[in-house]
Amino acid sequence: MPTPSKGERHRVSTRLPLPVAEALDKLRMDAGVSSESQFLADVLALVTGHSELVVELDQEGFPLTA
Repeated sequence: MPTPSKGERHRVSTRLPLPVAEALDKLRMDAGVSSESQFLADVLALVTGHSELVVELDQEGFPLTA
């Protein structure tokens, strides 16, 4: 069964210092988000004030707002 569309997307690529990448991966696993990409998309949606675009991240368990 195909995965439902998450809407129009734009690809962003960056290189993170290893300690930052490790910390983000721990946060992702603790939050129970399935992929690094979705976790970062959800965090960035919160940071930019677009909480309506968060797909997996529990906003109450991860209170990050703009």
